[in-house]
Amino acid sequence: MKCRPIVLTFSSYLCLYATGCDRPTQPPSSSASAPPPAQSVEPPTPAASVAAPATSAEPTAAASAARGGPVTIDFDAEPAGAPSTSFEGVVGDWYVGEQAGAHGLVVDGGKWRNGTPSANLADQAKHLYGERYAEFLDGVRAFAFFPFAVWKNDPPPGDLRISVRFYPFAGKVDQAAGIAFAIAPDGTYLGIRANALENNLLYFRVVKGHRTVIDDIRNVPTASKAWHTLSLEIHGKKITVEVDGQKRFEKTLDAAPAGRIGLWSKADSQVLFDDFKVEPFAKISE
Repeated sequence: MKCRPIVLTFSSYLCLYATGCDRPTQPPSSSASAPPPAQSVEPPTPAASVAAPATSAEPTAAASAARGGPVTIDFDAEPAGAPSTSFEGVVGDWYVGEQAGAHGLVVDGGKWRNGTPSANLADQAKHLYGERYAEFLDGVRAFAFFPFAVWKNDPPPGDLRISVRFYPFAGKVDQAAGIAFAIAPDGTYLGIRANALENNLLYFRVVKGHRTVIDDIRNVPTASKAWHTLSLEIHGKKITVEVDGQKRFEKTLDAAPAGRIGLWSKADSQVLFDDFKVEPFAKISE
């Protein structure tokens, strides 16, 4: 079904900032000015809503994941304008596209519809969680405006390094790029994200569509229309986050995170993701 884009008025933006901005209990002391909007990536045609057939690259990644080996998803073998063969776009508009000379996975918030779940959400949930798909549906249907896509493979057990390159190129409300992890069958998950319009890094939890910001790390610039790398290391209960190779955050959780992993964004963000990597390594004793 072809979706009708929404035109956000100035008052709508004020409402969004009042209700959905990335802010913890204490607001940031300052905010970076938004860069001028960039030209949007061409959206997929209606025919692209049909899932593309698996490519020869996908079994290789799946086999490597099954063996517990490192996996890199570069999207190069996935056709532009079609849904990804390696990620389920659960909330928001996700498709393979090109930007800044790269071929990757685009989240297109230019067609943002208040976080409307994808039309085939039930089928996607069944693929991800089997008989427990109803729990997942109950959780994600409550999401307001947090697009996310789930990697179709199960992450290997044990300690992991998850990383992705991202290129934020448009969005007046947000230009957010993140990694979702510990995605549970009920739709609960943890996340880390950078934002080109706010110059900060957030660590948060989402439960049935309600997001709680746990930590806000200031002065973490990720300029618009530039490439950046976000990485998350999980060592038992300890997580470490790097942005562009610099360690920015470290925290010890109550329990070791477990569950599916994926990519995350927010509201009208337009971001291209590339080189999604999952690298297991020897567990470090606590």
